[in-house]
Amino acid sequence: MNKIQLTKEQMAQIGAAILLGGLFIGLYVYYFWLPTAKKIEENTAKVEVMNRDIENAKRQKAKYKDLEGKLESLKLEREAAVKKLPSERKIPDLIRTVTRLSRKYRVNVTAINPTGQSKVEYFTKVTYTIILKGNYHDVGRFLTALGLEERIMTSENLNLLGTSNPEASVSATFTLAAYQYNG
Repeated sequence: MNKIQLTKEQMAQIGAAILLGGLFIGLYVYYFWLPTAKKIEENTAKVEVMNRDIENAKRQKAKYKDLEGKLESLKLEREAAVKKLPSERKIPDLIRTVTRLSRKYRVNVTAINPTGQSKVEYFTKVTYTIILKGNYHDVGRFLTALGLEERIMTSENLNLLGTSNPEASVSATFTLAAYQYNG
């Protein structure tokens, strides 16, 4: 084969082209390829961390599957407890309850007098003296109904006196203790 003879000028042009090409490739790699590769690496690491966080959150969600349902259940339990042991005196509600039950069990309440209150660690005991008249069994049903009310109440120091009145064979005086929460 014939050897290709290049002039010095042509060799200088080819050398300059190779030098410029190498310089261009070096600059491209240094300013574009390496920073982009570094960003890709960093973003890949961030994505892996996010994926781990998502998996961790999914595991926690599975562990506490019914957390909202449990919270709603606890709210309902709290409301029921507040009805049984209110944090205020609620005297009108107490009088309405006594009046409603006295009508239901045909008992005539003649007096409701507040007699005081005493604080215990978690609750306050508020007492009222109640005087009423009615038939013996009606008074018993009335006292039982008071004890079965949703709000916690107790009857204490019951005194029964027989009367000559056929419509109200018993006169009763007792202390009604209603409780309220100290929270």
